[in-house]
Parts: sequence; C-alpha cells; structure tokens
Amino acid sequence: MSIRSYLILSYLALVLLITAGMLAGAHWVGKKVRAQSAAFSENGVRQVTQANLRLSEDILKIHGEFAVEDIAQAVAKELSYILKGKKSYNYANMRRNQALRDLATQPIRTPEGVAGYVDLLDNKGIAVLHPNREVEGKNFRLWAGEFPDMWRLVERSFTEPLVKGYYSFLDKNGRARQKFMALAQVRGTPFIVASVVNIDEFFLPVHTKINQSGQEVAGLARHGIKQYYDELDWRVKMVGLIGAGGFSLIGLLFGLFFATAISRPLVRLRDGVREIGEGNFEVEVPEKGAKEVAQLAHSFNELGEQLTDYIAKRDFIRDTFGRYVTHEVVKRLLESEGGLALGGETREVSILMSDLRGFTALTSEMTPDEVITFLNRYLARMIQVLTDYKAIIDEIMGDGILAFFGAPEPLDEHPAQAVACALAMQKALEDVNAANARDGLPHLEMGIAVGTGQVVVGNIGSETRTKYSVVGSPVNFVSRMESFALGGQVLISTGTFSQIKNLIEVGEVLEVQMKGFPGRATLFEVTAIGPPYNLRVEKKQELLTDLTAPLPVNLYRMRDKAVIDKLPEVLITRLCDTAATLQFSGELHEWEDVRLKLLNEQRQELPGKIYGKVLSIQLADDGPGQAQVRFTSVSPDLAEYIRQAAAMGAS
Repeated sequence: MSIRSYLILSYLALVLLITAGMLAGAHWVGKKVRAQSAAFSENGVRQVTQANLRLSEDILKIHGEFAVEDIAQAVAKELSYILKGKKSYNYANMRRNQALRDLATQPIRTPEGVAGYVDLLDNKGIAVLHPNREVEGKNFRLWAGEFPDMWRLVERSFTEPLVKGYYSFLDKNGRARQKFMALAQVRGTPFIVASVVNIDEFFLPVHTKINQSGQEVAGLARHGIKQYYDELDWRVKMVGLIGAGGFSLIGLLFGLFFATAISRPLVRLRDGVREIGEGNFEVEVPEKGAKEVAQLAHSFNELGEQLTDYIAKRDFIRDTFGRYVTHEVVKRLLESEGGLALGGETREVSILMSDLRGFTALTSEMTPDEVITFLNRYLARMIQVLTDYKAIIDEIMGDGILAFFGAPEPLDEHPAQAVACALAMQKALEDVNAANARDGLPHLEMGIAVGTGQVVVGNIGSETRTKYSVVGSPVNFVSRMESFALGGQVLISTGTFSQIKNLIEVGEVLEVQMKGFPGRATLFEVTAIGPPYNLRVEKKQELLTDLTAPLPVNLYRMRDKAVIDKLPEVLITRLCDTAATLQFSGELHEWEDVRLKLLNEQRQELPGKIYGKVLSIQLADDGPGQAQVRFTSVSPDLAEYIRQAAAMGAS
C-alpha cells in the first residue's frame, strides 16, 4: 500500500472512531481520539522518515562512490604531469616535498567534515605517501590477512588502470563497518593513487537530520492534536452528531491534503528512479516539498547529471578503444564477464592478409609526415571495407593488414565473406589511386591472400599486455600465400576454394612451393564472386612489345627485402608498363623477388629502381635463359622512360 493511501485510510479510520466515540460518550471518545491521532501521526512521520532514509542512503552511496573515484582519477592525472618521464624515484625526497605530500595525502571532505583520505603507493604495494606517516615505507601486503578484501583491490591495481570496491573493518567501538576504495594508476609512473572513504560518513549526517526533522514533525503533530482536541472537547459534547459530521469532513480533507503533500514528491522521486533505470539519465524532478524531500530531489537531479557524465566517459572510452581494435572485440571485452580472461578456443575461421607492392620504394623519397598521410589514406579506405564485411582486424603491419572472419561471433559464411571483402578491397584501391593521381602521388598495387582453417582464437598475451588474435598453421600459410599474389590479385587456398567453388570465378591456378610447408601448394586466383556479393575485378592485360634495341639492366636477386646476388648485363627484350621479358645468364628462380636498375650507354646505373617478381623461367641448353617479370613497383622517374621505350618498340 502506498504512503498516500495509508495516510488517507488512517485519517478515515480516525474519523470513524471519533464519530462512534461521540455516540458512546463525548468525553471518553475525545481522550481516545486524541491518543490515536497522535499515534497515527507519529507512525506516518516514521514511515516517511524511513523511506527518506532508504532513498538517501542509496543515492548518497552512489554519489560517494563516484566522488571517491573522481578524486582518485583527478589526483592520478595531476601526479602524472608531475612525476612521469623520470628514470628513478627517491621516495625520501618525495616525502620531504610538502607540495607533493599535500596533493597525494589530501583529506576527502564532506559538508560535515573529513570522511576519508588519499594516499600514494607504488606497483609493489609499498606506501610512498600516507596521512599516517608511520604507514609510509610499509607494504600493504602486511595487512592482507587482516583486510583481505583491501589487499585484493590493491593487488588488482598493479595491472588494471582503475580498481574500485568495498572492504570491511572494525571501528574504535568494535562495530563492523565498510570503506570504499578507488585506486587509479598514475600514467607514465610506477605509482597508484588510492582514495579511501567511510561511506557511512556521506549519509549518516543526512540521516541524523532526517530523524531530527521527523521527531520535530511528530512533536508538532502531538502538540497540535492535543491543543486541537482540548479546544473542541466541549463543542463535541454539545454538537454531537452534527459536530461529528463536520469534523469528519474536515479530518478527511486534512488527511487527503497531508497525504498528498508527503507522498507526491516521493512518487515523483520513485518515477524518476524508474526512468533512470530505463536509461533516461536526463530526467529531473521538482525540488519541492519539505526541506529534506527537496534536498533528496536536488541530490537525485545531481545524480542524473553525474550518470550522464559517466555514460559520456564510458562511450568515449569505447569509441577510443574501438580505433585500435574492432567494435566487436570492444563489445566482448567491455560487456562480457570473461572478456579479458587469457585463453582461447579452436575454431574454423577465414584469414585475410594484404600488402602493398613496392611500398617502401614508392615512399623512399617522402618525408615521414608525407608517408603517414599517404599510408593513412590507403588504410582508412581498407579499414572501412573490412569493417563493412565484419572482419576482425588482427594487426596492421605498416602497409600490410592481417584480418580474420568468423570470430569472436560465429559467421556461417566466413569463407565467402572473406573473399568478397578481398575483392571489395581491390576495387576500393581504384578510388584511392584516383585520389592519389589528383594529388600527384604514386600509384598503388596490392596483393591479397585468403585462407580457411582451424586456428586458436582468443586473448593471447599476459596480464599486462593482451591481444585478441589468431594462432596456428593456417595463419603462417596465408602469410606465405600473400607473397605470391601480384598487384591486383586475390589468391585463395584449397581450403577456401572447396567451400565456395560454386560461388566464384577463377583465373589462374598456381602450383607453388612455399617455404616451411612440404610439397607444392595449389593457389587459385579469384576474379569474381556471385550473389549476394556480385563483385568482379578486371584482370590486367599485359601486352608486351618487342624492343628493336634491348635495354641493358643490372638485376639484383632479393630475399626478405635484402640483396643476395647480382646478375649483370641482363637485357630487356620485350616490355610494357607492368611487365618485361628478360634475357639473362646465371641463377634465377620462379616467384623470386628482383630489383632492376636500367643502364645508360656507359653502362652506368640510371636513377630510380624497378621491383618485380619472376613469374616464369625458360632455360636454354646452349644460351641465355628467358624470364617473365611482373613489375610490383616502378620509381616515378622511370615510369615515363618505360612508356617511351615500349612506345618506340611498338612503332
């Protein structure tokens, strides 16, 4: 039953008793009614006071927690500006620094006085600065047995940026009490700020005031009832039923007014609490009614503002964290109880690895700022495509990207999703190149490999550094595959092909030997994928032109981006913008990376470099061999030279 209904019914019962008492004996009924009126009034005040106490405790307890947490974070932030960047710290000097001591051991105050304090410890648990100087230099581990909950909070703060919680203690009278502790790491230092407060100190003063106000109201009610009935006693005896009827009406209206005045603000607070529970943190209630009720309403409105600020900070953390890992992983970490636990599970996923061809050579003449701007334009577009296709971006390695599909949330069609994403990335690169051309920046080409297999996926690392990643042989296999993908190509493994072969169109089929894997592997070039994706990449047509005068070059064999051999006096006999036929003598292998340097008439190397990959070799028994080379990177100053040479050969 609501307070309002209870009070109205109480006054109605009082009226009925007065009426019945007047019929039985005015004097006797007057005394009884007076006593019962006082009892009902005290009971009503007590019920309202208890409701106020419960509501104030809940609101002030939450307010206290937020206040302590904000103090810890604010002091940690200020100490970070003062202490970070130092190679070592002299605790004795720090304790002699009065300004530092005042900051790191400041009391936590309420309008009623000091409710707690701030202290500073290091990431081993040693008290560096403490309001009680006898504690300084001691390790909090000493009190782990006496205050196990406190020690668990301190121990967690060594690895977590912000820790908060309660622990129990006995006050000087031997009563069990609770403290709330918030610990915040000081960024860039080995220190931790702890703010500790006795939560009771936040609301006991308010409780005392509410109780005092309740007692005053009860006293006034008793006094008013006594005075009122003393004045009406003789009238009730004379007026009888007529007076009883009039008094009944007055009493009923008075009860209705009193009940409404008390219950309406509480009902508004109840409705406001319900709206906050439903997520509306902007709700406000009128700050009206009795002084204590108005104060509770004011505290409630402040709570809404604090919760709004908290949600904004939480969303900022989520969005900022989401720039470094995917939003799926952020959601798993922030909303799952075991999201941060180390470990993983075996699951089939599809892995995508991409890399720009000749990026290092293209950017060798750029400043660092230009390289970052150039790279970010490319990565921004690729990450957008990966996100659209629900990829989990595992790592960005310079111009290379490693991503996977099918975790942490299951994805039934992850092989098709991964291949469609790869084709979409190749098409998106056309937009990037169009923008690069407008800005006078180099043309980019990208190779992509996609493989499917069983891997271990989960949180990998340590308590201080964790990464949501995949581990297993399929990851290494895709890494090797990617080195065989030419610019504009998407290569897939046999495992991926077997699951989507009815959905895709295949170009070349390669039989290659990959380092670290026995036997030869079959790789499939994907040129298109059907519904519901409907994506296609145009295969480049390389029309080689016979040169009337072969171009002499020096050929450097490359392995892991390092030169391992040089073949001098190699001749380019056929040429186009993207490929060439070479005549060579010496050792050269298929799928080998090479660097070409054009020579002038004096056999001196011209400025600029050409990087390429050997696609095929034809060896002769009694003469030089021939090699087909696909260019992966051409220096801008050589691109025009090659076009002119190819055009002269065609004419």
